[in-house]
Amino acid sequence: MTATVIVDALWGDSGKGKACAHLARRDGAALTVRAGMGTNAGASVTLDDGVLVKQRQLPTGWINPGTSVAVGPGVMVDPRVFLDEVERFGLRGRAFVDGRCGVITADHAAAERDDANLMAVVGSTASGTGRARADFVLRRASQVKDVAELAEYTVDVPRLVNDAARDGGVIVEGSQGTMLSLAFSPDYPYTTSGNCTTAAAIDDAGLNWRLVTDVVMVVKAMPTRVGGGPLPFEMSGEEAVARGIAEYGVNTGRQRRKASKVDPELLAYAAMLNGPTQIALTFTDHLDPAMKSRRTGDALTPEVRRVIAEVEEATGAPVTMLDTGPGVSDVVDLA
Repeated sequence: MTATVIVDALWGDSGKGKACAHLARRDGAALTVRAGMGTNAGASVTLDDGVLVKQRQLPTGWINPGTSVAVGPGVMVDPRVFLDEVERFGLRGRAFVDGRCGVITADHAAAERDDANLMAVVGSTASGTGRARADFVLRRASQVKDVAELAEYTVDVPRLVNDAARDGGVIVEGSQGTMLSLAFSPDYPYTTSGNCTTAAAIDDAGLNWRLVTDVVMVVKAMPTRVGGGPLPFEMSGEEAVARGIAEYGVNTGRQRRKASKVDPELLAYAAMLNGPTQIALTFTDHLDPAMKSRRTGDALTPEVRRVIAEVEEATGAPVTMLDTGPGVSDVVDLA
């Protein structure tokens, strides 16, 4: 019996998707489930054959051939995006969505693009997710069960999730990051349209909390942030480019703002909210290029060992996984 929840400690774009794919392959999970807001946050993973895949609706666990994927009822669904990802990744028969999910329409996306506050101040990705969530709260949104094209994929996802947790293992992949949470971020209005914590992910998936065995909190060695709001220890975009560690958004293509290090106080607060049992430290190759594509624990550099110690002290949880490059296999398991 295993149920693992993956959450991001800070502002997202930390490699949760890669962590999900790695754990699904390593542990042979029966099911991975997407939690979070909707299609406003993307994930990218480079496969072993060098192909870069990008997605923003389904969880990345499909990379393991024996793992099914699902979207929990707390997530907003764009039918066009869902069907595109099913088709691109060949997931017919392995992909499911809850009929109670609210639906994102083209009108929702257009309304966000026309909202000066969202675009100029908050820095929205204009996916329509926030508007759709607002309509859902006001009880005027459509639901997936109303979309004929999704009928063959529609199931009771909480039942699927809890059955998998008891027999075969399930991974819940959260989205965005704790410090973007609507209720918990200190930076409102520079937030997303809901919460991005362990409790929120469990709720989005409909998972019985008593079945949770692990919480993997992903910590980016050099945090990034997209859009407005403060970013402690921020470096200039020019410096990130010059050092060869600039990053760009999966959905928008915008250069991500980048910090030189993690704020330990924010990290401790994120740990308080999420209750991690393990930490995945990601983008260690940006922290120290000597870590690039290393896959064994005996190859850790002094700089990475120092950061591991700092992260463990701040969170009270062990670092059990290191991300060392863009490839799905560029991972060091420390436990």
